[in-house]
Amino acid sequence: MILHSVRETKGWMIMDYNSTWGYGYEFMLDAVQGIIDTDFRDQTKKLSTAGAGGADEKNHIAEVREADMRLLKVPALKEECSSLVVAGISSIMELPLQIAFFNETNIVRLYCPSKEFVEEHGEHVFDNYMNSIEINGYCTGAKRTAVETYRKENNLD
Repeated sequence: MILHSVRETKGWMIMDYNSTWGYGYEFMLDAVQGIIDTDFRDQTKKLSTAGAGGADEKNHIAEVREADMRLLKVPALKEECSSLVVAGISSIMELPLQIAFFNETNIVRLYCPSKEFVEEHGEHVFDNYMNSIEINGYCTGAKRTAVETYRKENNLD
């Protein structure tokens, strides 16, 4: 991912990244699942979706917890949405983060509540973290597609 812009709003550092390619809803689910699995784990505080234009934001964290943190097992997440937001305490970066994905775009927005953290480490402090999210999201999707294809071709459904 490429850092596109950095701004401060009401004490939050907002960093817009552009993914290598445009992405869709399946990638959003895969990327967020990767964030939960490898970083936020039980410190995931929010998982919300919104309709077009950010309307009707709904927090699904209770449903996600009931599904053992498996997004593909949450009925409400089977319906495609325009944005998917995950927030939690990052064990990797050691601070709270919120990350928003916007369907059918190449924009990923990271929110960091610490201006001091960004000033101390530089505005590119999250570049490797965001690159890992993108790579993991694409790898997860490719693995799922390969398994589904294998199951179909071998009548294992």
